[in-house]
Amino acid sequence: MKESSKKITIKDVARIAGVSIGTVDRVIHQRGEVSTKNRDLILRVIEEIGYKPNIYASALASNKHYAIYCLIPIMLNGEYWGLAKSGIERTIEENRQHHLSIEVLEFDQFDVNSFRKACEELLDNEVDAVLIAPMYHDETLSLIEKLEVRKIPYVFLDSKVDETNYLAYYGMPMYESGTLAASLLINVHPIDEIAIVGIERGNSPHDNATLKRKEGFMDYLAQHAPQTIIHNELIHPYDTQYNANLLTRFFAAHPNVHHIITFNSRIHLLAEYFEENRIQNHTLLGFDMLDRNVAALKKGYIRYLIAQHTETQIVQSINSLVNILVFSIPPTLRENYMPMDIIVKENVEFYKDI
Repeated sequence: MKESSKKITIKDVARIAGVSIGTVDRVIHQRGEVSTKNRDLILRVIEEIGYKPNIYASALASNKHYAIYCLIPIMLNGEYWGLAKSGIERTIEENRQHHLSIEVLEFDQFDVNSFRKACEELLDNEVDAVLIAPMYHDETLSLIEKLEVRKIPYVFLDSKVDETNYLAYYGMPMYESGTLAASLLINVHPIDEIAIVGIERGNSPHDNATLKRKEGFMDYLAQHAPQTIIHNELIHPYDTQYNANLLTRFFAAHPNVHHIITFNSRIHLLAEYFEENRIQNHTLLGFDMLDRNVAALKKGYIRYLIAQHTETQIVQSINSLVNILVFSIPPTLRENYMPMDIIVKENVEFYKDI
């Protein structure tokens, strides 16, 4: 189905495919959301009518191979970073036509030494661009110094280190998500005491995202509810009996604490303790739509979840590196914030794909 000898334009592709020019543009530049059906149709039309935009043609003609590395926590099923799997698999599939590889280097998010080793392994490879989940501030800075010497572009995912020359950031606005959490808790009625429950990390420092969320939370309380007493406790990510003993002691000592927040995705650990011990009338707030979080939300043990679009931010962040390497197109925005969706029992059924 070749068009006539006149110059073929993007308008021709859109007309034949029966889609908008904007949809064709998103497919060509791999930006934004396009259904698999429309993407396949547009690519077929492009091939059949011989449309070759300059950047697309030059990229296809080039034999240069690019290597993108993703430095992220271990993607365990049922945990937050497990939600990243589908996004990575999707970007690998969508970019098969380009001369590039997308490699994943995983590290233990509760072990700073694991992060350091992953950074060392990264630097031992031939790397053209890097996606980084910067869990540890100082170690990330050390890595960035070496990447910048080599002039390797990098983007941040989920949290960021502001004092660096990152190409782009994709994720929730962390400070603002903390202020949002505070407003949800205290705007209903005054609260005398709140428990902030973190995760025990041994000798490893707290991760950047948690620290930034807590900063926003505390600043909001200082301005709007300075009289509120804050209790801080740490639970173990995997030791259920340890957590049960700690929480039993804590609530016995603080019977007036009825509002609990975690700045991570493990609010289900609190909810499951409450369910097992048949404890009612507590307001729990946490982050992310893990299956266990959603189950506890439906049962009424969690009141609020603040959720982000994990797969979308993975796809957009990796594609921004594809665009800069293959097409020499920088991201349109440096700060690419994901929506902060407030999920409650009454609307959770409409948020299955977050």
